[in-house]
Amino acid sequence: MTGSSVNGRDADAAACDFFAAVRQRFDAAASSAGLIEKAFRIGDRTVGVRFAGSALESLIAPALAHLLIPDAPPDLTVFAFDTATTGIRPPSPGWDLEAYGVRGEIAGFNTDQIRTVYQPGSDILLMIDRERAEAIYWTADRRNVPYWECSFPLRTIFHWWLEDLPFQPVHAGAVGLPEGGVLIAGRSGSGKSTAALACLASQLRYAGDDYVLVRHDPVHVYSLYGTVKLEADNLARFPDLAPLVSNAGRLHEEKALIYLNAARPEKMLASFPVRALLVPQVTGRRDTVLRHATAGEAFRALAPTTLFHLPGAARQAVAKMSALVSRVPVYALEAGTDLAQIPAAILRLLETGART
Repeated sequence: MTGSSVNGRDADAAACDFFAAVRQRFDAAASSAGLIEKAFRIGDRTVGVRFAGSALESLIAPALAHLLIPDAPPDLTVFAFDTATTGIRPPSPGWDLEAYGVRGEIAGFNTDQIRTVYQPGSDILLMIDRERAEAIYWTADRRNVPYWECSFPLRTIFHWWLEDLPFQPVHAGAVGLPEGGVLIAGRSGSGKSTAALACLASQLRYAGDDYVLVRHDPVHVYSLYGTVKLEADNLARFPDLAPLVSNAGRLHEEKALIYLNAARPEKMLASFPVRALLVPQVTGRRDTVLRHATAGEAFRALAPTTLFHLPGAARQAVAKMSALVSRVPVYALEAGTDLAQIPAAILRLLETGART
């Protein structure tokens, strides 16, 4: 997707004009392919998604299906369309090749009102008009969208939308009970997903293993995505999950992707208070041990990947995550190879009361 420069026009006006033009193309796409409307409960708010046809509905909706609610007035409306099935393209963008940032942010089209990211490899355009509470998700062809996008759709749009609210999408897992649970924060390879998935065999329930939504005051976690994503060679540790893999024929190049909200809906938990934050560590030992850790360790486990994945609003995200790690006890979860010990340790922590 290429175009001309802004040519000195006011950046706010150019960004607003382009958003409005893409929004009009959605109307044409919906007229061509038909309109599908769905509403989802995100945190304590409602997001309405309007799909032009079924191509992007099949990409975005399954991961959010456990949050589906009856039609309700939306706090945010997302307009989603593709070109391959609707025949409608966005207008030529008002920027040149030099405007592309390292994370797809478009110089001159990220203002106080408008946020814009374009992902060249997958050909995805994301925009939000924060004043109108409207967002756009466009892709040229759903078939070019990488599989991992199906596991956490709209996460950048959620990040932008919640910028001035006490909510933050974070790179973490979460398991617990209705009366309380734990956030599990760690970089890739730290054992975060393994720890969360080990809890599926216990009475603990699942809010996510990759991205969840947190509120820092009071500290609460909300499920965002009802998906599981794990390395193919890790499937042997979870034999009950193997038959549920949605991309079994592509595990030589993709992580295993499971829609747990469809396969095991009884294990999903929409939200719960956060009683502790756990930082997992792979030890190679048999036994699992919990030990006290610091807010600094928690922040280093939580923030870098979140900030790397989510463009824009970094100052606000840092403030929210700093507040979060300062308000809950932090423990290092030295995860053992006996997976049953992981949920047992978490349950003991919840039963005895997390403490600093």
